[in-house]
Amino acid sequence: MTASPAPSSPAGPEPTGLARRPRSAYDLLVAAYCVILVLSNIAATKGVAFGPVLTDGGFFLFPLAYVLGDVVAEVYGFRPARRAIVTSFAAGLFASVVFWLVIALPPAAFYEGQEAFEAVLGPVPLIVAGSLLGYLAGQLLNAFVMVRLKARTGGRHLWARLLGSTLVGELVDTVIFCTVAAPIIGISTAGDFLNYVLVGYVYKVLVEVLVLPVTYAAVGTLKRREAVAAPPQGAPVG
Repeated sequence: MTASPAPSSPAGPEPTGLARRPRSAYDLLVAAYCVILVLSNIAATKGVAFGPVLTDGGFFLFPLAYVLGDVVAEVYGFRPARRAIVTSFAAGLFASVVFWLVIALPPAAFYEGQEAFEAVLGPVPLIVAGSLLGYLAGQLLNAFVMVRLKARTGGRHLWARLLGSTLVGELVDTVIFCTVAAPIIGISTAGDFLNYVLVGYVYKVLVEVLVLPVTYAAVGTLKRREAVAAPPQGAPVG
């Protein structure tokens, strides 16, 4: 009597010769990290003014990187969060190099947008330099504080961990980035610089507060999806 063949999955038999991928949302979150960082760096080359309030074009997008950072650190721990941060850092650096090379390429005789192209994207490598320095320091601090607070609270008080990590990470990130970016986008006085830093910092923290319900829902959904077990009391996290 011969054994019957194993039933195939609804999607068809598994192809041979291919590596198996773990079923995790982590890689999608890393991809989102990279897209947000690259786009916000390009958008940040434009100075923006709402009356007396000074900011840059990336103001509405970049805070989402910290929301994602909180989610990754809470669900996966510090090491995966650090890997995501370094990966997005590399993506931003690569984008900066690409723009620099494209600007340096000789324009065709029929191409009339070289000056405009340089004016818009020329500052990107400098903006990226400041952004990456601030991003790397701020995000690593954000993830570190998030995980340490999780260990200290035994996994309780998620809201306190989210806000505490953001207050530390965003402060370092904002000061470093604004110091580099301010002269690039045309901010030259001490008053305007202080305006730029304070508005950026307060705004980013407010975004974190406003999206707390979304962050809670994302963390809960991912923990259920990824089958995260509750850590024992007093056990190290991350």
